Amino acid sequence: MLPIALKSFHIKNYRGIIDTQIDNISPDTQWIFLTGENGFGKTSVLQFLASYLSSNYVNSTTYLNPKNNVQHIFHGKEYSKTKDGEFTLNANNDFENLRGENLVIAYGSTRLRISAGSANEVMDKYSSIDSLFSNEILLINIEENFKDWKINYPKGYEQLEKIFKTLIPRLGKIEVEVEEKTKRNKVKYYELDSENNLLEDNVELNDLAAGYKNILGMVGDMINRLTRESVPDDLSSLEGIVLIDEIDLHLHPKYQKLFVEKLTELFPKIQFIVSTHSPIPLLGAPKNSVIINVSRTREEGIKAELLDIDFSVLTPNSILSSPIFGFQDLIPESKSDDKMIRTEDTYKEVLFNDQLDKQISEYLTEDNQKELLYLLKENHL
Repeated sequence: MLPIALKSFHIKNYRGIIDTQIDNISPDTQWIFLTGENGFGKTSVLQFLASYLSSNYVNSTTYLNPKNNVQHIFHGKEYSKTKDGEFTLNANNDFENLRGENLVIAYGSTRLRISAGSANEVMDKYSSIDSLFSNEILLINIEENFKDWKINYPKGYEQLEKIFKTLIPRLGKIEVEVEEKTKRNKVKYYELDSENNLLEDNVELNDLAAGYKNILGMVGDMINRLTRESVPDDLSSLEGIVLIDEIDLHLHPKYQKLFVEKLTELFPKIQFIVSTHSPIPLLGAPKNSVIINVSRTREEGIKAELLDIDFSVLTPNSILSSPIFGFQDLIPESKSDDKMIRTEDTYKEVLFNDQLDKQISEYLTEDNQKELLYLLKENHL
């Protein structure tokens, strides 16, 4: 069971949500996926959860109506309620006087804006959930940890490097080096080629691919916020709830699967609540994951539905055509009428069958065809 996890929620009168409710999420559910078409309300659901799970809405008119100006502090109880919504929280530990902002972090779809300032400056200016509500928010730069921990906390430095090398397999090495001209410490990233050879040229953070920078920025910010009070000896012991809008953003399909898979391994005590437009992240999710589909109608507004689908046995095509995504027409528009749709599960099977067809065609000369027809006829008689 996770130390802190969302078990259910009931939302009323919030940003297009008239009344929707989800119950009976197992307290050991590490991943909750929100699916649904653009504009159907996945972000609204995430914003509600972020606002109500954190204490950031206290004395705030930005996210919630002032009439809900009620402070919530988690006491290890299983229920908390406001006038416009409610949620059930599982909390095994004693959270007396521990504000939700220390436990709940949220990220919007803009995750490439990384601050040049210190972690304290960013945390003093932006709350742990601001990113979900604005594209202008800056994330904490993990490079300050690399520079500081390289000297003062070598064990922490090794853990950080291992975390990001695990999340970014093409990242071969992270080094803190002194730049000759400025005499200042710089963090340098060494990448691997397609054959896993370390490239000699290094790059800085701003020169990394968007997918890499996205991971470094978001996970670096998350680690900083969850270690604000104290840094544990083992970063895998970090606890909390992390909400991410469009987790597949900027990531190659291989990384979409790997990102979910490795976050599960690296941070086993964190619950992730994420939205996605891709079936690929689900391939990396653990068994006890949950899918909530979000739909929208004029009469009922935004509705959330807990889907009872075992996606662990489905291929991406099956996931796409299931109620998870509702994608019914999977035939490419470029297909010509004289070609058949390939139904193999993998491209290796496609190549194998092509080679088999080629060998059969080469074997079936006119004489061989006659012999084969004769044998078939004899066998039938």
